[in-house]
Amino acid sequence: MAAFRQARAFGVSGELRQIDGPYSLLLGDSQMERLHLPTLCGRPAVNGAIAGTRIAGLRAVVGWVDLPRPPETIVVTIGTNDLTRRQRSGHPDAAARFRSDVRALVAELAPRARHLVVTAVPPFDAGRPGVTAFYDTDAAPAYSAILSEECARAGCRFVDAFADLRDPASLSRSPDGVHLGLDPAARDRVAARLEAATCPDASDRPR
Repeated sequence: MAAFRQARAFGVSGELRQIDGPYSLLLGDSQMERLHLPTLCGRPAVNGAIAGTRIAGLRAVVGWVDLPRPPETIVVTIGTNDLTRRQRSGHPDAAARFRSDVRALVAELAPRARHLVVTAVPPFDAGRPGVTAFYDTDAAPAYSAILSEECARAGCRFVDAFADLRDPASLSRSPDGVHLGLDPAARDRVAARLEAATCPDASDRPR
């Protein structure tokens, strides 16, 4: 997995070198990887997310990505894979380790971009068969709180970009109860919340 993440970071670095002008960088796990967001605030957005990534793995990816110049915005969505039963069960310090890694990640990223935006953990459909057997969904709000607290500590912006997708109808559109049920309307709602956090006024938008 580490070799794949390193190869993916190499590819992302190459894509970044092809962009002229301001850009945004999207980082995280499969929740972000599946999000089709070619622009953010009217500027190109490069998706460097990698399926299966946990917070510790994302820290490694950040070290491998070569930024040709600072992005306007870095957006991070992480936490789903840190909530697997394998990561949580029998590990009473799991939340503390997650907090420590989040703190280190935002400290590394905050100086590298004009804006750092961290999102809440995306929603689970806990009623879907098999989801709670594999994921500790009850801990998701606590992990989102950790992301929010550590983001505030580092001076970055926290947003629940998925707030409009937490209702039963939206959860029912998830393909597996874990990943977001994305269509153009859902994507646009996520993008709108990200842009409200990133470029809340016209002065941040390119002319």
